[in-house]
Order: sequence, then structure tokens, then C-alpha cells
Amino acid sequence: MERDIVILDPVSRGIIGGCGGPSADGACPRVAIGGIIPCAGYALVPAGARDARPYTVSSQMTMCPRTVAEALAVASDSALIAA
Repeated sequence: MERDIVILDPVSRGIIGGCGGPSADGACPRVAIGGIIPCAGYALVPAGARDARPYTVSSQMTMCPRTVAEALAVASDSALIAA
């Protein structure tokens, strides 16, 4: 599995592991649907950018944060934004 996301301890910023992101259907391939994802409670940064501002995953997260971010991404000229 390609690890394009680094999982860090949110306090020490030590590397806990890595992740290649969601499967094709957007689910975390490491847990059954509805289960708490393995990166829950940890900080995420892109591989190769360890000094980047991290995203801290909720300790109760059950969906891949990348899937959530992609679902929420809306073009700035979208009717949703203009409303």
C-alpha cells in the first residue's frame, strides 16, 4: 500500500504509521464500515511534508477523513456557495 499520508502522535509529532487513503468506495480499508478508523485521535500530514500544519482526526471518527474532505469540497462558483 502506498503511504501518502503520515500518521503522527498529536503531542510529540512522532510517526505512528502511514496510510494510502480510502479504498475506491471511500471506505477505510483497515476497518469494517461503522468501526472507528485506525487514525482516529491522531494527526495527519501529507508524506514529505511533516512540517505541514496537521489535521487532527476525531477520536470517534468512523469515516476516512480524506473521503469526508472530498465530499465537502465544492467549487467556489457552485450554486451551494452562492445561495
